[in-house]
Amino acid sequence: MTAGWLALRYFGSWRKFFTLTTTLSVVGMAIAVSSLVVSMAVFSGYVSTLEQTVQDAVGHILIFKRTAGDQAEMLNEIAPLVEGLEGKTPFVYYEAIMAHKGKINGVLIEGIEPETVGDVLRLDRRLIAGTMDLRPGRKKLPRVLIGKGIAQKFGLSVGDRLNLVVPLVNDFQQSGFRPKLRKFEVAGVINFGRFDFDSRYVVMEMKEAQKFIELGNRVTGYRLKIRDPYRAKAVVDAISAKFGSKYWVRDWQDVNRNLFEAAKLEKVVLFFILMILIVAAAFNITNTLFISVVQRYRDISVLKTMGATNGFIRRIFAYQGLIVGSIGALVGIFLGIGLCSLLEVAIDRWQLIPAEVYKLDRIELEVRALDLLLILVSSTVICYLATWFPSRRGSRISPVEGLRYE
Repeated sequence: MTAGWLALRYFGSWRKFFTLTTTLSVVGMAIAVSSLVVSMAVFSGYVSTLEQTVQDAVGHILIFKRTAGDQAEMLNEIAPLVEGLEGKTPFVYYEAIMAHKGKINGVLIEGIEPETVGDVLRLDRRLIAGTMDLRPGRKKLPRVLIGKGIAQKFGLSVGDRLNLVVPLVNDFQQSGFRPKLRKFEVAGVINFGRFDFDSRYVVMEMKEAQKFIELGNRVTGYRLKIRDPYRAKAVVDAISAKFGSKYWVRDWQDVNRNLFEAAKLEKVVLFFILMILIVAAAFNITNTLFISVVQRYRDISVLKTMGATNGFIRRIFAYQGLIVGSIGALVGIFLGIGLCSLLEVAIDRWQLIPAEVYKLDRIELEVRALDLLLILVSSTVICYLATWFPSRRGSRISPVEGLRYE
């Protein structure tokens, strides 16, 4: 007869095992663990969603030449340093003002090369209306793609026209600017998945952007895609170390480094804060075991008269506490996974994520096996520690004390 078997039987039947105090202990542990599961899934999903949206809209590496000249030569110079290069596309970047029906807003014009942009970016997967075809439409007007936020703010839909104004350097007065106005037609609406992109980005064909901004054949720089996106930082460091200030290089993580770092730090902090709930639930287990010790004086005394050692008695109550805690933790994990599914539905239906704050309009919750394992192990350790004092109290009962009133 082992201590584990006795703990499982709880000195009696399953009906006695699931008493009110034991049930409350299981429920308390389940609630604490499920809260931790949902919180970890939210933060893991936030980081994963943010990473994917940045890679889809920015690429893995941004590079452009600081000085004027042939921008294309940079590709030949940096190619040996870019490990696992899978795609490259040039782009033009310029600030402008958008005007439509009496409303104005600052926007960012990005000129893309339709033939190569798909090798680096995934704008087609984020198109929610219209088409990616940017060839001139009605009356030969150049066509553009706009962010979802711009479409909502200005009430624009596919086929509507808008005005863009760019400030260009005055040829006769270098310190002054002259405005240039041009009409465009909306070809499609893109959900970049990021509030700052959706509310400011206007995408057009690179040749139209060069003509509009009067750049000639020059480009702002190149976007690169590599095989392993997490190697982008190493590639950027290698390029910067070799060429110094000749090129300005950024990796996709650097675009929103503050958000990435904050999310990871908050996840760790929140994990330890919510562990307090599990510690509080473990006190219920401690109380349950103390009650069990009081109720089982006679059984403990009988076992001791049969030769049971103090260590054997301690293990019985320790196993009992671990069983209660493990049941609660497992129930909490399955409950947390179910709550994650409900939360995703609620996010889509009621827009629970403020895009202005978190830069994302929705989050796909991600339940990671490593997080679940860490939660389960931590809960088990806390439950074991909670059994320490009750089990020691039970092991110190003498046979005479337990049988005194029999």
